[in-house]
Amino acid sequence: MEVKDVCFVRHAKSSWDQPGADDFDRKLDARGLKDAPMMARKMKESGLIPDLIITSGANRARTTAEFFRKEFGLQESAFLVRNELYEATAQQVYDVLCSAPDSASFVYIFGHNPTFTWIANHLAGVHIDNVPTCGVVHAQAMISNWKKFKPEHAGFIGFHYPKQYSL
Repeated sequence: MEVKDVCFVRHAKSSWDQPGADDFDRKLDARGLKDAPMMARKMKESGLIPDLIITSGANRARTTAEFFRKEFGLQESAFLVRNELYEATAQQVYDVLCSAPDSASFVYIFGHNPTFTWIANHLAGVHIDNVPTCGVVHAQAMISNWKKFKPEHAGFIGFHYPKQYSL
């Protein structure tokens, strides 16, 4: 048995002020463009460095994840885009995580609310009212491979969000 870590990361703040833009294509706004690199830096400083990043294909999630990839110094081969994470249920997020290669012991998954807040609240009975934009929920499971991941067996490790660091 080994330890597998996962961080569920909600995309950074995006703009609603893009007339005619499809929700999938929304871009990060000024706050999102500030928060994403700052949170990536804080996670790196905390030693929370993944082997693999899996992101929703939505522009705002992909852009957020790219800031983290660059900060962590990960190769593009460690950056997977999975369109099914857009509007995914919690089970669909878990299915994507379960498909991660076992060589990765630490995975970041970038996606969306309300699913990521729901997931946060089902990790070891933790109560989080809302995972804010660019919020990071860290969990850990004692499993030998990702196929065995189940939220009820994952332990909540920590919750990080931009306002913690910008006060």
